[in-house]
Amino acid sequence: MKNKKIYEILLRYSTDDDTGVDSYVTDTYEKAVKKFNEIILEEKNDISWITNAFESEETLKNYEFDTNIDFEYPDNEEHELYWEITDKYDWYHHDYLELRIKEII
Repeated sequence: MKNKKIYEILLRYSTDDDTGVDSYVTDTYEKAVKKFNEIILEEKNDISWITNAFESEETLKNYEFDTNIDFEYPDNEEHELYWEITDKYDWYHHDYLELRIKEII
């Protein structure tokens, strides 16, 4: 029997008035990447501290930002993704988004 994979999208966040973890699980990599990208768009377009970070190149300098979504991977290669942003002046403000690939044995 071939081992089955699941794809977990995990968002860990903290703001002035809330902190938490959102988790989603899908059965295909395509669905996982789609949800991962939807979350990024929601975070960038939501009325929150993250919206301010992406107003311009100048405002982005006030934040620690790291991601691997711009890296080039061979076509059809499944790989884990991450997208992270933290306010340099208020470390309590952060979003850590991950797409994890899990194998069910």
